[in-house]
Amino acid sequence: MKLVFFGSDAFSIKALEACLHSPGIDLALTVTTPAQKKGRGLKLEPSEVSGYCLSRNLPVVEYSTLKDPKVVQDLMTLRPDIFVVASYGKLIPNCLLDIPRFRLNVHPSLLPKYRGSAPINWPILNGDQETGVTIIDVAEKLDAGDIYYQEKFPITPRANAETLTSELAGLSYGILKKVLAEVQSGQLQRIPQEEKAATHAPRLSKKDGELSFRNMNAEQIDRKVRGLQPWPGTFCFLKNERLAILETELHELSTEKKPGTIVALEKDNGIVVATRAGLLGILRIKPEGKKEMTAMDFANGRRLKTGDMF
Repeated sequence: MKLVFFGSDAFSIKALEACLHSPGIDLALTVTTPAQKKGRGLKLEPSEVSGYCLSRNLPVVEYSTLKDPKVVQDLMTLRPDIFVVASYGKLIPNCLLDIPRFRLNVHPSLLPKYRGSAPINWPILNGDQETGVTIIDVAEKLDAGDIYYQEKFPITPRANAETLTSELAGLSYGILKKVLAEVQSGQLQRIPQEEKAATHAPRLSKKDGELSFRNMNAEQIDRKVRGLQPWPGTFCFLKNERLAILETELHELSTEKKPGTIVALEKDNGIVVATRAGLLGILRIKPEGKKEMTAMDFANGRRLKTGDMF
């Protein structure tokens, strides 16, 4: 069966490999997003999927929009049986949805929970104990298509969004291979999503990463640091210096100190700070324009002392 794949980032690659490694599947084309300006030098960089395909001589095309009549004609000419979508980053317009018989969307959450563009981050931010991967039909409404297959995955207490993304990508590989086999055998079944149970995972921005020791407790800050790694990341200010906070840990002890106060500087626990409720250890920091470092190296370099305020 002929397949067209839509994907862009690192999460997409395991799903793409599942298509490549599925007997009876012919990858006719991979559709990805155009190169984007990244880094301090704003250098144009291709998507991870584009780089993967080019390094392996796989057919790939970058479309700036899927609504161009030429795109519709190109895909109709291929006569694909299946579309597979995995972290593509753009909606598939209605003009394309009628082309294949099967439309499989690989979504990293337990739908109908966490529909939207940040389904890996929000379960960590909300303190959930599990998430998973769901394969659904591509419907006109975002992430609302019928469910073909779903598998749960535990969120470990210290998981961050980067590690969880890698783990869910690995999970998606086996799931998608199973679903593609069911497509070919004619055994694929679907279950409608329960609309009343739907929740959303809205897009994140850099401003979402600001931390407040006065308005947030230690657990909320720790979840935010883990949930927003590596992007958009979290930050706070110390003596008017902007600091990216890369790693934290929770402390069982409490304090009467004012939120934002440095209560200890410890080799193993880093910079220990009072929050609205509870103590938070800051372990790794990246000052603006500098390399990342341990919190204690930063504290020693800035000659921090207990009583200083974030």
